[in-house]
Amino acid sequence: MADNEFTIQAGPKGFYQTWKKVIFEPQKFYHEMPAAGGFENPLLYLGICALIFLLLRLIVSETLASAAVSFFLVVLAYILGPGIVMLVAQSLFHGEGDYEATLRVCAYAGSCLVLAWVPYVGSLAYIYCFYLIFLGTEKVHGLQRTEAALTVLVAVPVTALVLAFVLGKRVLQYVF
Repeated sequence: MADNEFTIQAGPKGFYQTWKKVIFEPQKFYHEMPAAGGFENPLLYLGICALIFLLLRLIVSETLASAAVSFFLVVLAYILGPGIVMLVAQSLFHGEGDYEATLRVCAYAGSCLVLAWVPYVGSLAYIYCFYLIFLGTEKVHGLQRTEAALTVLVAVPVTALVLAFVLGKRVLQYVF
């Protein structure tokens, strides 16, 4: 297990150290991140980021319902998103990574959720999240920069379209 991967035993300090490394040193983080090692640590890390997002979103949100819908959409996007990223990378560019590696990339990119609740700044946080997914996808799928960028540029709107189709486009307004 890499030193930069979050573990529950590391506690809040470990969470903060991982968050700081993902946000401020993403290339180094993804270079050192193992592509395998289970789902538990990345999903736990993502869960903590999502919980922080929900709690802080409750502070700035007009209603509990809008904060809850926003949280639900974020969780759903992080369930569907890695599969779509993986399919695009493999189908279009013969990416080498699997679902686990892609989920790990996306889960740690969820670090941006800690900032996504801030009005107006939230949109920038999501853009940075897409950048983090680009960096991780490049590494775990063995893609060139252009291929990784195109993978994210295809996967993000496809994920949004799937969510809009399944849930209705009006629901997506709660995320941004």
